Amino acid sequence: MGKWLGKIAIVLRKEWRDALRDSKSLRMALLMPIYFVGVFVASSLFIIHMSNQSRATTSEPIKLAVVGADYLPPLIDWLQERGVQIDAVGEDAYQQVERGDLGYALIIPADAREKFATGDSIELALVFDATNSKLQGSLHFVRQQIWSWNGRMGSLRLLARGISPGIINPVLIRDLNIASDEKMGFFVMASLPMLLILTAFMASVGFSADMTAGERERRSLESLLITPASSAVLVLGKWFTCFSLTLMVLLIEVALLALAFAYVPFKELGLRVNVSPLDLAGVYVVLSSVALLATGLQFVISLFARSFKDAQTYMGLMIFIPMVPLFYTLFNPSAYADWFRWVPVLGQQVLIKDLLLGGDVSPVFFLQVWLVAILLAGFFLLCTARQLRKPKIVYGV
Repeated sequence: MGKWLGKIAIVLRKEWRDALRDSKSLRMALLMPIYFVGVFVASSLFIIHMSNQSRATTSEPIKLAVVGADYLPPLIDWLQERGVQIDAVGEDAYQQVERGDLGYALIIPADAREKFATGDSIELALVFDATNSKLQGSLHFVRQQIWSWNGRMGSLRLLARGISPGIINPVLIRDLNIASDEKMGFFVMASLPMLLILTAFMASVGFSADMTAGERERRSLESLLITPASSAVLVLGKWFTCFSLTLMVLLIEVALLALAFAYVPFKELGLRVNVSPLDLAGVYVVLSSVALLATGLQFVISLFARSFKDAQTYMGLMIFIPMVPLFYTLFNPSAYADWFRWVPVLGQQVLIKDLLLGGDVSPVFFLQVWLVAILLAGFFLLCTARQLRKPKIVYGV
C-alpha cells in the first residue's frame, strides 16, 4: 500500500509540475472564479441600479396629459389627490403621442358630464406607445387609479339605489406575502448555484484533456505505460492533479463570494441576504462533490478523443449535462421531490440553494450527494484505467 501511494505521489508531482509550466491554462483556470463572481456582482448591482431608478421615477409626480379634463371633474380630482399632475392638452393629443411629443394621454369624450349625471357608462381612451418600456410603471399607476375610481363610483351608485355593492363584488382578495427576506433573495441569487457548479465542471477541462488526449497526441503516453506503475496508479495520479486544481479554483471562488456578500448592498433591494461563513463552508463541501464527479467524467470523455482539440470539443459539450437539471430548477423553483437529492448535479443544486437561502439542511443531505459522486467518479476512473492500455487508445488504431 505504501509503494502504491508513493507511485501515485510521483505521478501527482509530475503532473503538477507540468500544470505549473502551462502558465496560460493555469491563468485561465484561476481567472474563471473571478469572472463568474464578477458576473454575479455585476448582475446584482444592475438590478439594484434599476430598482433605484424605478424608485426615483415613482417618487416624482406622474404627469398625465388629458383631453377634456373639464368634462369629468370627479375623476380629475381623484387623480390629483393621488399625486397625478394633470396637464390639459388640445384635441391633437393622439397625434402628439404618435409623434413622440407626449408619452401618453387620456382622452375624455365631450358627453362624459351628461353620461356621468345619468349613470351611463363613459368610454375613456388611454393613448400610449406599448413599445416604450420606460412608461410602463406610470401607465400602470394611472390605469390602476382609474379602475379604483371606477369601482368607487359603481359602489356609490348601487348604494344610492339601495343595493349592496357586495352583489357585484362577491370576492375580495387581500395579498399576504409570507416569504421571508431570505426566500425573497432567491430572485436575486437564482443563477448563483448554476455559476458555482459550472465552475466545478470547467475549472480543469484543459488540464484533463492535456493529461490524456494531449499525451496521446504527443506520443508521450506510451513512455508512461512502460513504467512499473499500473494503469490505476497513472489514472489516480493524473486525476488527483485535476481534482486538487479544481478544489483550489473553487476555494478562490467561495472566498470571492464571501466578499461579494459582505459588500454588495442587497439591502437597497429590501432583501436580507444572510449567508454565514458556515453556509459558505457547506457550499464548498457540496461543490467538492461536484468536482469529484466532473473530473472523473472529464477523464473518460477525453480518453476517447484522438487529439487535444477533439477532447476540448467533447468536454465543451459535456457542459450541457449539468445545464439540464439546473435550468429545470431555475424555471420550476417550486418543483421539489426527495429523490432530487439522489440525482447527480440536481442534488447539489438543491442543497446549494438551501444553504444560500436559509433552507433546512441536514448532514444526511451531504452524505447523499457525496455517496452518489463517489460511486460515479469511481466508475468513471475504473473505466478509464481499463481502457488506458488498449492498443486502440494508445495508438489510435
